[in-house]
Amino acid sequence: MFLVEMPEDLWCHIEPIDFENDEYLFWDSQGRGVRLALQGGKWNRMATLTSLDEADNEITLQEAFGRYAQALGATVDTTGKLADVWARLQSNVKPKSHLSRTARNAIGVGCSLIVVIPVLLLLIGILRAVFGR
Repeated sequence: MFLVEMPEDLWCHIEPIDFENDEYLFWDSQGRGVRLALQGGKWNRMATLTSLDEADNEITLQEAFGRYAQALGATVDTTGKLADVWARLQSNVKPKSHLSRTARNAIGVGCSLIVVIPVLLLLIGILRAVFGR
């Protein structure tokens, strides 16, 4: 679960294809379900947000807060002002490192495995060559 304060911040959190496949639910600052319209294509991170329409989400924002608290393994009061509930939830989130966020956003989680595994194999080969004799 994440907070998007500016339309361009949306792509810091999700892939455009996931957005187009309706894999996310959105709510406005008042807790009302909304549907976002995207222009620019599935694979384009430069796609722009074109409209914000009312939507009947399958769960309410309060229910989503409750599920998020469970996922965090935290007991959080999910009643009250939305900003206050969000702040309480976020106080239970361990921040990701800057490097982790940068790598994930730059090449994606799956691609990072493709990069990391060959590098590890190369390092193992070098260590064996240096110390294995």
